[in-house]
Amino acid sequence: MVTRPRVILVSNDVVPGMTMPVAAPGLRVFGLAQGLAAHGVDVDVAVVQGPVDGQWRGSVPAPARAGTEIVAAGDLAAYLEARAPAVAVVTNSNQIDKLRRIEGITFVLDFFAPKMLERAYEFGQDYPADELRALRARKLRAIDLADGFIVNGRKKVPYFVAWVLQTDRDIRRIRFPVVEMCLPSSFREERPPGPLRLALAGYLQGWSRPGPWLDPLLERLVPGKVVLDVVMPVHWGQRGGEELAGPLATMLGDHPAVTVHGAMTFGEFRQFLDTVDVAVDVFGHSLEREFAMVTRSVVALASGVPVIHPYFTEVTPMIEEFDAGWVVVPGEPTTLAAALDEIISSPETVQTKAEGARALWSARLEPRKAVRPLVDLIDKLG
Repeated sequence: MVTRPRVILVSNDVVPGMTMPVAAPGLRVFGLAQGLAAHGVDVDVAVVQGPVDGQWRGSVPAPARAGTEIVAAGDLAAYLEARAPAVAVVTNSNQIDKLRRIEGITFVLDFFAPKMLERAYEFGQDYPADELRALRARKLRAIDLADGFIVNGRKKVPYFVAWVLQTDRDIRRIRFPVVEMCLPSSFREERPPGPLRLALAGYLQGWSRPGPWLDPLLERLVPGKVVLDVVMPVHWGQRGGEELAGPLATMLGDHPAVTVHGAMTFGEFRQFLDTVDVAVDVFGHSLEREFAMVTRSVVALASGVPVIHPYFTEVTPMIEEFDAGWVVVPGEPTTLAAALDEIISSPETVQTKAEGARALWSARLEPRKAVRPLVDLIDKLG
């Protein structure tokens, strides 16, 4: 029997089970923790306190599930040092300046998202050169600290190879195992009665803005027959939220077939997805979106909900391989219109795509399978 070291996952955001809405970084850590535990690994999650303080409004300390601890960023190094020997998996470079080389701690850097591209597209036409300069330096420091790496998606491997080549690390000795976004499944037993229900869900982001592709969707809504649920709050850390929320509110207007919901916990959101037939996750092309493992689509697919999705992301080939949705060209509204017309006219096709979503989860998004390359890396580093 293989004896593996303890693994500590450092999360830049709250994780499910903390009674607060969660975002992609927290879901990433949650999925990794589930997969590692399924392999018998002793896992702890350290949630950085700043994001908790940004959301929690209770008069008592924020709750955390067993195995999760809220840690002030300035205490991260001491927290890890007290738990050595262990492997610390650090998602992106956010906390790297609070860390240092620690005897008995092996660092794995999780290349989770293309943060430089997120920041580059976050502010519309304004280019944040100073912020990008600081982020670039921070990312290089993270690479220098890491003993190993994992990458969230095959498409990003060359992107991160280019990052490592900017350091003095010996690229010949570095491997980039792909550990895709993963989550436990949540499949409904049967479809509830009622109208065909479509959903727009996920945080509004500066690098993923609503656009004119909404028009053919809204044109096909019919109260009581084809309805749209919208769960698109602005993330607590997103600057310029009003600039993002305003255009979406204008597009949706007072459409009688649209229901807008507020932010939800992850458990509430999964219950919401049990009522949804198809998730609509469409956005314009950018370099950031091209390299993104789009979490909102992953969550829908792991819930057995097929998605309408653009042609260019990390998720697209999965949808195509398992026939788990409809791939469209956002700049050509006729492709979205054709997908919507098929959805409305053919419930059998929707059911077939839902079965494809379940098959996709089983093959690619199931945590135990998805984290196998991370487990192999831990064995090698140990």
